[in-house]
Amino acid sequence: MSDDRFANLETIVAFHEDTIQKLNDTVYKQQLEIDRLEEKVEALMQLLGAPGGALDEGSGPKPG
Repeated sequence: MSDDRFANLETIVAFHEDTIQKLNDTVYKQQLEIDRLEEKVEALMQLLGAPGGALDEGSGPKPG
């Protein structure tokens, strides 16, 4: 294998490693955001389902 071809392959591998790291960082941040949003949804569900909550007060949309 020529030195030029080898250097080109090293460059490509380095680029791919950088891209993979950036994608991993993005996925990690998105998972943190999903976890945070799931906690908020759970808190809202508990608030709406609790006695005296919005669902018990009849303030939600009327059916039909």
